[in-house]
Amino acid sequence: MPFHSLLRPSRAALVIALVTSQVALANPLSRIGETFSDWKHRLFDRGSDTPAVVDAPAEGAIALQPGQPLRFTIGSAAPERDFAKGRSRYRIIELPEELAHAAVRIQVVAQPNQKGRGNTVFKPLLYRLDGDEQVGDPVEAKPLHLDMRPFKRTRLLACVPLDKVRRFAVATTADVVGKSYESEAREALKAPTNKNGFYYSTDAVKVKLPYAATGRLIVEVSAEDAPGQGC
Repeated sequence: MPFHSLLRPSRAALVIALVTSQVALANPLSRIGETFSDWKHRLFDRGSDTPAVVDAPAEGAIALQPGQPLRFTIGSAAPERDFAKGRSRYRIIELPEELAHAAVRIQVVAQPNQKGRGNTVFKPLLYRLDGDEQVGDPVEAKPLHLDMRPFKRTRLLACVPLDKVRRFAVATTADVVGKSYESEAREALKAPTNKNGFYYSTDAVKVKLPYAATGRLIVEVSAEDAPGQGC
């Protein structure tokens, strides 16, 4: 066999490389070597290590203990005020003490569309509040990663670092209501796996969810040692 043939990669190796590159392009995460599944398990689905989600009161400020996931609704009865990104309904989250560095893990739970078919989601913005109820600059929960599985309610997942925070409001951006969340597009892939003509294939995936002025979320806060950690 000629030496250059030994250096030539096999067709199967080329297909594996192609598939790997497609997965890498579809994966929005920045940590080297961590897949979306790894990231989701580390932050949101840690099994027995994850405390059970509890429901917050339907009204008023929400007292949140670090490490405890809390489910709450921003509905039509929630208060409304003007924020930097426009008027929005909101809920206030209160921590037992100020955290120098925190990671806020957010799950946006898709809800049935009250004005049509399908589901809607809430696009969260976080506003730090000081002792005089003055509102800080908005911190957008982005990127929002889609978690869609059979027999499970669709979620959007995000993690936001905050510094020097004890109280913050969860609101939305007024101008996104009526627009839609669109998932990262993954192109269809079809490639031969061997000389016998068998093909590896995937379908194109793209999900569109309308944004609403109200929604349901699950929030968990953890104390961190340095800025930007925990996500």
